[in-house]
Amino acid sequence: MKLLTILIPLCFLVPFAVAEEPVRERIEWIDVWVTDADKTALPRVLLVGDSIARGYFGGVEQQLAGKAYCARLTTSKCVADPTFNDDLKSLLKQYKFSVIHFNNGLHGWGYSEDQYRAGLLNTVDAVQQQAGDARLIWATTTPVRETTDLQRFAERTARVKVRNQLAAEIAKAQHLPTDDLFELVQGRAEWTSGDGVHFNGDGNEALARQVATIVLENLP
Repeated sequence: MKLLTILIPLCFLVPFAVAEEPVRERIEWIDVWVTDADKTALPRVLLVGDSIARGYFGGVEQQLAGKAYCARLTTSKCVADPTFNDDLKSLLKQYKFSVIHFNNGLHGWGYSEDQYRAGLLNTVDAVQQQAGDARLIWATTTPVRETTDLQRFAERTARVKVRNQLAAEIAKAQHLPTDDLFELVQGRAEWTSGDGVHFNGDGNEALARQVATIVLENLP
């Protein structure tokens, strides 16, 4: 299979990268929301992410009204968490999705970047096994800004860029389309909320427009 040609070389490079035990945050959460779960006339779209995805989900759903049903799986777990795929596969077993728009990168700072890369590879594999007919779209992780000066990126953004690069290599090898949310918001500090991480109404609206556009381009 195509995925194995990627997995084998990377595993030799980082043979012990996969985390065996989860690194927990103080608060762990997961939010699963499936709209029109009782209907089948339209294709179904899944947005996977964290609180950023939860922020733009409503706007995406509005823009896809009449064209697709929308669902979300948003969580504090990092793909490096050995239980991440359990949650994802549980949803994929219950519903057939035509498009899966996927982001993960703003949580799990206790994992190394090698563990993040290995986790992302495992998740791509899990999606292909459980929802092979779905079109998978990778979305880049958005930057973190200084709360005292939103024009400045916080130190953590350096790690976001590294994770985005690792994900870009996987997406390219797998021929996955990429939704570059980092590029969309990096020059728009005015879209950021006061916490430096999340987005205000204008930011979420802009994110929703871009997400909805690429989802529509990939709908069957």
